[in-house]
Amino acid sequence: MTQDRSKQAGMLTSVEFIRFGFKSLAGIVLARLLLPAEFGSWRQLFLIYNTFSTLLLLGIPQSLLYFLPKLKHQDSKNEFITRAVNLVTLLAFIFGLAIFLLRGFIAKTFHNPQLSQLLILFAVYPLFMFVTQIYSQIMLGLKQPAKTAAFTVFSVVADFFLILVVALISKNLYHIVLGMMISALLQWGYARFKLAKYRTRVTFDPDFHREVFQYSLPLGLASILGMLSVQLDKLVISGFFSPAQYAVFSIGAMELPFISILNNSVNAILLPHISSNPAKMNETYRAAVRKNALLIFPITALGLIFARPLISLLYTQNYLASVPFFQVYLAILPLRVATYGILFMALKKTRYILWNSLFTLGLNLVLNLILVQVIGMMGAALATVLVTWLSTVLYLFWIQNKLELKLGELFPFPALIKTALAAALAGLAALAPLIIFGQAWIVQLLAIAVFLLAYFWLGKALGAILPYDIDWAKSLVSGALKKLGLFGKNDAQA
Repeated sequence: MTQDRSKQAGMLTSVEFIRFGFKSLAGIVLARLLLPAEFGSWRQLFLIYNTFSTLLLLGIPQSLLYFLPKLKHQDSKNEFITRAVNLVTLLAFIFGLAIFLLRGFIAKTFHNPQLSQLLILFAVYPLFMFVTQIYSQIMLGLKQPAKTAAFTVFSVVADFFLILVVALISKNLYHIVLGMMISALLQWGYARFKLAKYRTRVTFDPDFHREVFQYSLPLGLASILGMLSVQLDKLVISGFFSPAQYAVFSIGAMELPFISILNNSVNAILLPHISSNPAKMNETYRAAVRKNALLIFPITALGLIFARPLISLLYTQNYLASVPFFQVYLAILPLRVATYGILFMALKKTRYILWNSLFTLGLNLVLNLILVQVIGMMGAALATVLVTWLSTVLYLFWIQNKLELKLGELFPFPALIKTALAAALAGLAALAPLIIFGQAWIVQLLAIAVFLLAYFWLGKALGAILPYDIDWAKSLVSGALKKLGLFGKNDAQA
C-alpha cells in the first residue's frame, strides 16, 4: 500500500513537473519578449486570479478529497459530483462578473491602466478554470490519479500551442491573453466531457450544502486568508510600485514552484488515505516528511549558491535585481518538508487552520506595511518569511497540545538533521571550486556536480539516504524510460 501511494504521488509529481516546466518556460520566454511593464501586467493577471479564486471557491475543491472517499455507492458519488460541479459553476459566473465590473478599480489600484482592457478578456477565465480545477480534485477523491495526470498533460499541450506559440509569433500581450482564454476553453471542454459519465439529475438538497460547508467553510476561509497572506507582499508591491518594479519583485519573491508541486502531489494522495485510515497517520505522515526533506534541503542549498547565475540565465541580466528577493524567500523552503494543515483536515479540526490563517494574515499585513515604508520592496519579502516561520511554530504547538500528537512520532527529527547536515556540507564543497576558479559557466557546472556527488555520498554515509530511497528512485527512472520507449522489451524483462 505504501508503495502504491508512493507511485501515485510520483506520477502526480511527474506530470505536475511537466506543467511547472511549461509555466517556467512560458515565464522565461515572456520575460524576454515583453517589456518589463507588460510582463508585470501578465503576472498581475494571475495575481488577481490566484488570490480571488480562492475567495470564491470556499474550500470546496479540498473538501472533495475528504468526502468522496467516504461515499460507498456510485449513485451517491454521482450526486455529490453533480452538485459540486453545479455549485462551482455558479461561483465562477460570480467571479467573472466581478472581474468585469471592477476592472477599472483594479487597474487604478495597481497603477496600471493596461489592466483595464486586459481584464475584459480575462473575465471569462474563471468560467472555464473553476470546473477544470474541480475535475482534478474529483479524480483524486475517487482515487484515480492517472486521470488527473492525463488531464494535466492535455492542459500543458493546449497552453503550449495557444500561449507560447502565440507569444513567439505575435509578441503582443493582448493576443497572448486571448490565446490563454482559448486554451482554458479547451480544458473546460475536456473536463466537462469526462465528467458527463458522473452527471445525474439532482434537486436542491440543503443537507448537501450544510455538510459540505460545515467542513469546507473553515477550510475555505483559511485558504482565503492563507492565499491573501502568501500574495500580500505582491499586492502591497503592486499598490506602491510600478508594474515594471512589480515584475522584478515577483520573479525573485517566490517560493520555488516545483516544491509546492511536490507537496501538493504528496498531499493529494495522503489526505484520502489518512482520512480513511487514521490509525496509520503517524507512519504515513512521517515517511512523507522524510522523503520531502531529501529533495527540499539540497535544493535550498543549491538555490542560495547559484541564485545569481540562475536568474541571469532564465530572465537575463535585466532582472538581476530579483536575486536578493529570491535568496530571502529560500528561507521558507526548509519548512516545506511538511504540510501541517493536512493533519487538522484529516482529523476534522479545520478551525485551527482558520485561526492560523487569521494570525498569519494580520501579522503579515502589519509587517508588510511597516517594512515596505522603511526599507522598500525588501521589507515585503522579509515580512513574509518571518510570518511564515511564526505560522509554522504555531501549528507545531497546536499539533502537540490540541491534537495531542507527539511531534517526535510525526517528524523524523534525526533523519531531518542528517539530511540538512549532508546538504550544508555538500554546499561548502560546491563553494570550493567557485572560490578557487571563479564564476565561469564551466566552473559552475563543476560546482553543481561536486554538490550532487557530495550530497549523495554524505547522505548515504550519515544514513539520511536509505537503500529503499535509491531503489525507489531507480524504479521511477526506469519506469519513465520504459514508457518513453527507451528500453526494449528484453531490457524491460531483464
